[in-house]
Amino acid sequence: MTGILLDCLGLLWMYLFFTQIVAFGATYTPIALLTAYPFWSSWLFIFSGAFTVLLEKRRSPFLVSYALVVNIISACISVIGLLLLSIELIKYSKSSKNPFWPQVSTRKLVNSFRNICSY
Repeated sequence: MTGILLDCLGLLWMYLFFTQIVAFGATYTPIALLTAYPFWSSWLFIFSGAFTVLLEKRRSPFLVSYALVVNIISACISVIGLLLLSIELIKYSKSSKNPFWPQVSTRKLVNSFRNICSY
């Protein structure tokens, strides 16, 4: 399921990337999209899940060792994905002077926080 969701997320990122070029004329290319992380990692996660299901159906020492290796590789790939997204957020926050949500002003945010805390 993680692999399928990640693949759909990658397709959504591709769609948003191409529509921003058409709509705004500006290009902002995410690092994860440049490395094609959503596409190759999703296939690895799908492969890892399928291998684990196969192990559950047919138990053997050979399959146990390979399933363990594939799951460790999947865990390493997920850490790489977290690092890519962290680098992306740091890069965007350092390079952009605009806030993430420009329609929300700081004054409105502080007032709404005070209203929430007063309950």
